[in-house]
Amino acid sequence: MLCSDWHAGMNLGFMWFGLTLLLGALLLGRQAMSGLTGRLAVALWCVSGLGSIGVGLVPVNEDGALHSLVAVPIFVAQPLALLLMGLSLRSRSTMGVAALSAAGVVGFAAVLLADGTAYVGAFERLALWPGYLWVAVIALAVFPRRGDPPSPPGRRQTVFDGA
Repeated sequence: MLCSDWHAGMNLGFMWFGLTLLLGALLLGRQAMSGLTGRLAVALWCVSGLGSIGVGLVPVNEDGALHSLVAVPIFVAQPLALLLMGLSLRSRSTMGVAALSAAGVVGFAAVLLADGTAYVGAFERLALWPGYLWVAVIALAVFPRRGDPPSPPGRRQTVFDGA
């Protein structure tokens, strides 16, 4: 069974998360990511956020084909967004999370292409959740807190330089 008693709350959660991911990407790009790689990372995070909104609007049990149509771009966009974000922020740890996400996508696709269901949920979570958690880590590290000294002129502050 794909639907639970809490499906409405879950769908609202997907939409809320997608909206916050979309807005957060725009704010993060403005605050910390510059250049072409930064702009592309922001665009790909926005694709992921819009996809999450779509997943909430079109549950898999109501229209599996349309659900897949709005969900698949997330699996392409997110590992690329992480990679480009890592390049923009010069963060090796972010690129490591991108590799973890990409491994999850490969596993997820392999299971689906083999018409299997075993571990599909685990690979789906491995593909997406590390990136979602890492975006929160980056946001906490990048956005200035009250009492932090300002960045030098022409330099955006990030604690991930070289990390």
